[in-house]
Order: sequence, then structure tokens, then C-alpha cells
Amino acid sequence: MWRSTKKSVSNNMQILNYPLNTNHLNLYTDCSTTDCSIIAVHPDSTRFLEFTRTFTWDLKVQSGKVFQLDFPSPGIRQIKPSESCPDKHTYTITAYQRAGPANIGSFCRNGTISRIQVLYRGRVTLEVPKGTDLNSSDFKVSMGPAATGVVEMDVKLPRGPFSVDFFTPNYATGYYDEQKMKWNFALKPMHNFTVRFQHYAPPECQKKTVMCDYSLGDKTSFTVAPTETQPANKQGDFSLTLANCDAKKVANVPGLSLNFNVEVFRSGTPYLCTVDLRNEEGLSLQIENKNPESYCEMSLNSVMQEKIVVPAGTKADLSFLDCPVQDLQLTATKVIDCPSVSARDVTGPSLTIPTLDPSLPVPLHQFTWLLRLRDQSTVDLMSPKGSYLHQSLPDKQCNERVSLLISETEGSNIGQFCSAAEGTIQKIQIKGNVSITVTPKTIKDLSQEKGPFLKFGISPEITGKYTTGQKFGIIMILFSGVFLNVSCCMLTKPAFIRLQIQ
Repeated sequence: MWRSTKKSVSNNMQILNYPLNTNHLNLYTDCSTTDCSIIAVHPDSTRFLEFTRTFTWDLKVQSGKVFQLDFPSPGIRQIKPSESCPDKHTYTITAYQRAGPANIGSFCRNGTISRIQVLYRGRVTLEVPKGTDLNSSDFKVSMGPAATGVVEMDVKLPRGPFSVDFFTPNYATGYYDEQKMKWNFALKPMHNFTVRFQHYAPPECQKKTVMCDYSLGDKTSFTVAPTETQPANKQGDFSLTLANCDAKKVANVPGLSLNFNVEVFRSGTPYLCTVDLRNEEGLSLQIENKNPESYCEMSLNSVMQEKIVVPAGTKADLSFLDCPVQDLQLTATKVIDCPSVSARDVTGPSLTIPTLDPSLPVPLHQFTWLLRLRDQSTVDLMSPKGSYLHQSLPDKQCNERVSLLISETEGSNIGQFCSAAEGTIQKIQIKGNVSITVTPKTIKDLSQEKGPFLKFGISPEITGKYTTGQKFGIIMILFSGVFLNVSCCMLTKPAFIRLQIQ
């Protein structure tokens, strides 16, 4: 038996005598004579972990008004009476009406509901089972505007695709009062919604009929019956007002019961294209959205992706929805497996950018060749145009249309190079696997530059790491990221000079 020591003192926490397995704490807030706004603070109950704890807030405002509950981000979500919350913290909201208490619903934390307004007088209950630490999540209580129904919820829907369920008061047993229930839904820009009635049990109406009033934005409104088709693929914010009839309340006659679902998804028509890499050996593509604030949606084979990667040797269907070209970045990589060599040199193909599908909606930002060796050979890199390579330095930058970054695949960058009339480097030799990345300097789309960008060959192993062939007696040594200029006598004609870096 309970022996209550409760007193009617506004905004004070009341401790009740409790059974052996329960601890009950109650807060009573009366806003019936004046405006009020309080933070419903969860008390510390670490001393009662061996009990099931129930925290109750009894709320009352002026007649004809609503009490308003504001929940901090990320809000709350409604669940069926038979469900439980993952964190074992279950909120229940009750409205006290002349016909009797109405269970507005059960709720868990982390959801889309940011505000609930309840007619006149009610109760908020939080139940935490024994052995579970109380994880406080304070909410704000205030007196709201004049009431238009028994309950009104404000819902902030996230970016789609997303769906969420809602339930009418007394969902398990049915609602009989001739009252209105309202849900206000705020959608992200460029999103559509669809409403589906998952389960509807009609009441036996004595007067009027049950109707659904929809308002879309500020101008469009319409009314449909619960048994009719609900709005589908509509855009923007909307509200749903469910008006109950005067239902007959007798034994074995159900009241109004509705479970509906709201699904949100992106609006607009996506741009579709197909990429086929099956005929270009070793070529793979990657597309990224570089603007995290945009509403761009990219899909690979109908699966939404943060980053699209099309592996080598595959065919893929791509989809782009509201993706500005300036926000996207396309990079491509081609792996070239080089043949083995013995004592003689092997000349490989010139490095060119293969033709990409013209339907791709984004310019090529970067292209990389990965030269993979099968043995301890050396990669020879040369300018393909009969000129020489120039290394970009702080006092003498590359001013060509593109720039080439040459690196060891598993090591440091060797440097930025370009083919230029003032170039002095005839050949670069690198021991081990090499990557060459071309980026635009004065153009926007690399696919406009077919090349060739470099010639490469494979020669027997050298004893150092890098060597350079210079046109003049100025030799640049690259080692551990340090640049050293070495001068010697001027040569009267081009000569190949090998430097060994120990």
C-alpha cells in the first residue's frame, strides 16, 4: 500500500513512500494563475539503483491553454505501448480530460519530436528499471497558446531517405473524445514526403465523421478521409490535423486508433550515367562531394554513397541528385604492371589519359599512374616531346598547363615537374614502384589534355635511389626531402650524368 506524503507545493520535488521495489519522485507545477517557464531537472537517484524508479511531473496551466514541453536536441520519438527504449528510459505523457485520462503516448530519447503541447492538465512520467543508471535529459515546461486540440506535436525530420511512425492517443484501447490531434512536420530543403496509414481502426461515430486536414506550406490545404489515399510525393513542410468524431463509448466498441508513417526523401530528378571500365585495364575512378553543406546525393548501382569508387574492370550505374559541378571532384588512377627486365632496357608506352565516358557530369581533376615493378628494376622517366623536364622550385615555378608530381609509391615525393623549353632534366631514374600524378595548372578539365605527359622505360637495378640526367652541369640531388644544387663545368652538348645516392 502507498502512503503518500505529497503536498501541493509548486515547483518542489516531492518524495513519496514507496513499495520495497519502487522509488517514486514527484514534481508538481501549477501555471494556472500566471505564466511560468521551468526546466524539468532530473534528480540524482544513484542511491536507488536497486529499485525501479519513476519520476513524475504533474503539470497544470490556465483553462483553455496548453502546457508546452520542449525537448533538447536530438528530441524524442514515439513508440508503441508494447515497445521499450534501447536505453531503458521510457517517457509517458498523459492528458487529464473530463472523460478520463488519455495516454498521449510513450516516448524514447533521440528522435524527431522537438515539442509537444497538451491540453490544460497532464502528467509526464519517466520510468527507469532497477540496475540502470539515470541518464538525465532535462526538458523545458511552459504555458503555451490557446488549445486547438488535445495534443499538438512539432517534428523536425532529418535528411532523407528516412521514415518515422506516430500513434494517436490511447492507441492500444482507442480514443473516443471529439477532439483534434495535430502534427507539424518541418522538412529539409529539396525534400518530399509521403504519408501512409499503417493501421487504422475507425470509431463508431454518433456525430460527424473522422477527417484528416492537411496544410502544405502557407497556401495549400485539403481534407481527406482516413480510408482515402493520403498525400504522396509532396514537397515541403506540412501539418496533419486528425479530427475525431463523437464516438460511441460502450463495451466492445473500439475507439479511434491510428498508426501512420511519414517517409521523407529527396525531391527532383537525378542525373544518370553509366561508366564502363571493362575495356581499360587497371583504370579506376573516384568521385567525391567536397561540400559537406550541400544537398548532393550520389548513388552507385542504386546505393547511396558518400564517395563513389568505381573499381577497375567493372561497369557501374551512377546517379547524381542536386550535385553542383563545382562541388564534385573526379580523380582517376591507372595501374600499370611493368614487365621484368634482365640486362637490357625495356621501353614502355607513353603516359596518356584514356578517354573517359563523356556523360560523366564532372571534369577530371586529377589523374595518377601507378607503375608497379615485378623485380628490383628501375623506372626511367623522360619528357615525351623531345624537350626536357623542368623541376618546379620556389624561384622557378612550372607555368605549363599541367604539373606532374613524381613520388615513390611507398616513400616521399620526389618533386613537381613539367615539360618546358627551359627544362634541364633529360631523364629521371627511380628504384622501385613509382606514382605520377598530373594536376591542372591553367585548365579546368584534365580530360582536355590527352598527353602524352611522360615516356617511361624499365632498366636494370641501380645501386642508389634516384638519378637524374641533366642537359647542363647543374645537377639536382633529391634525398630525404632536401634539395642540393651541385655545380660543375658547363657541358658543350647534352650528356647523361648518373648520381648515386647512398
